[in-house]
Amino acid sequence: MPVTLPIPKHHARARPGSMLDTENVRSAFGPASRKDARSVATISSPRAIGEATTDTSERPLDVDAFHCGWDQDLVRVGVEPTPSAALNVGVPLLALAMLGVAALTAFLAPEPGRGVEPLGIALLLVAGAPWIRWLLHGDDGPTWPFVACALTPVAALGVGHWFKDTMGLGSEVAYPLLAFPGLLLAILGIAVARAAMATGIGVAAYLSFGGPLFAAWFVGDQVAASDVVTWHVVVVLSLVAGYAVRFSYRAAASVTEAREALAWRAAAEERRRVARDVHDVVAHTLAVTMLHITAARMAVNRGAPDVAVNALEEAERQGRSSLADIRRIVRLLRAEEGSAIDAVQPGLADVESLVNGYRVAGLPVDLSLAVAQPPVTASTTAELALYQVLREALTNAARHGQGGATVQLNAGDGDLVLRVDNPIGRETTRLSRGSGLTGMEERIAAAGGTIQAGIRDGRWVVLATVPTGEAA
Repeated sequence: MPVTLPIPKHHARARPGSMLDTENVRSAFGPASRKDARSVATISSPRAIGEATTDTSERPLDVDAFHCGWDQDLVRVGVEPTPSAALNVGVPLLALAMLGVAALTAFLAPEPGRGVEPLGIALLLVAGAPWIRWLLHGDDGPTWPFVACALTPVAALGVGHWFKDTMGLGSEVAYPLLAFPGLLLAILGIAVARAAMATGIGVAAYLSFGGPLFAAWFVGDQVAASDVVTWHVVVVLSLVAGYAVRFSYRAAASVTEAREALAWRAAAEERRRVARDVHDVVAHTLAVTMLHITAARMAVNRGAPDVAVNALEEAERQGRSSLADIRRIVRLLRAEEGSAIDAVQPGLADVESLVNGYRVAGLPVDLSLAVAQPPVTASTTAELALYQVLREALTNAARHGQGGATVQLNAGDGDLVLRVDNPIGRETTRLSRGSGLTGMEERIAAAGGTIQAGIRDGRWVVLATVPTGEAA
């Protein structure tokens, strides 16, 4: 029986390594056929999938060759589909069992004056042939020959039952059992087949049993109207069951895609965070190191070797500190989930030390603090954000400024306010928007605050405001 499910567009473009719950899917559904399962036996990882598509010595991975939508999803995430007993054994056995019960009932409960006809038994065997093939060789996808072989004999037995005794089973009790294989086929087709195929299977299943029944009722051949109504009720219930399975799969696919999108969004945010950290470390270290190297060069020119040595030692210390920070970031990237490294993050208590580092490097900084050290109501996120904004602002002042910087940090009305300004020259009045400004905005936004940066009266001014924990 055909078990093809139309893959939604987002799954047709699914990336290897998506968040599909492969274990649950693999335990519930098997491959479209054992042959297809063997063809993907060597594919066990997303990398292997990529290699299979580029290796000309192997058959390229063609998802259209897999008839079951669940199999296609499994292959895309690198999971080897395994045969499912529910589909490869259970379904055909159930259909064959009902056909067998119909034959047995025809012998045990014949109508008066009628008996089981050889042609009727032959038609019953033909109706069971495609199910026997499914049982022996596995499901090999939706095909019209399967539908025709399974349902045409049922329609012929219906014609024999109502109009031509030599083609029927000769039993009023056995005949209704012939509806079951067609209904089973309709449920499976609607559940997993493509739209056109599902429609065709549904119509064929309806006509195979309902066509002769409705024709007999129309010509008045002892068919009760209640039988016609009952048949249509059963058909409707079967359609509902098939669509319920179909919609359930689509809903699961949509949830999977949503989870995957969230995972990729989280990964992108993590990459941005790492980029900000690396930028902060490298930019800060290079700015301070260059100041110390400049001071050392000037000291050598003045004939002050002791001052030059001290400046070079401070530059070396800054470089080693930067290397330690970069190693910490790398360890965080390599840490497995649930085993992240807890690193002490700088805060407002480290502001003076940061400012002193720039002062020693030669950047005059006028610091004004009107806040406790540290404020008990400030959150860790707020403190870290302000510290990193201050570091970025001082780095920009050292690189682009034309004099000393002024730093003001105040607390009041539930907010922490940081203001950093420094004079700039004419050549720096048109500053491009770099990653530093973007990083500052992202950090302050993460802390629930606001930030402004721009030129005021010939000075570059950075004004950041973040709420304290008490205000939150």
